[in-house]
Amino acid sequence: MAAEFSAQRSLEHYLLARGIVSRRQLEVAKKIQRSNHGPLPILLWQMSFISINQLGTLLDWSPS
Repeated sequence: MAAEFSAQRSLEHYLLARGIVSRRQLEVAKKIQRSNHGPLPILLWQMSFISINQLGTLLDWSPS
């Protein structure tokens, strides 16, 4: 569970640092994630915060 939390935090930092989503968009998606327990990239795409191409990139992404 700790590794999953760490990976999500790395992903969140990546999304914000690259300007892929705004802090507000990320907070909204995380709120929904807490109640639905879905993967963050999928939720961002479902909410139209990212494109299908960005989703593909994020699904292949892994923290360095």
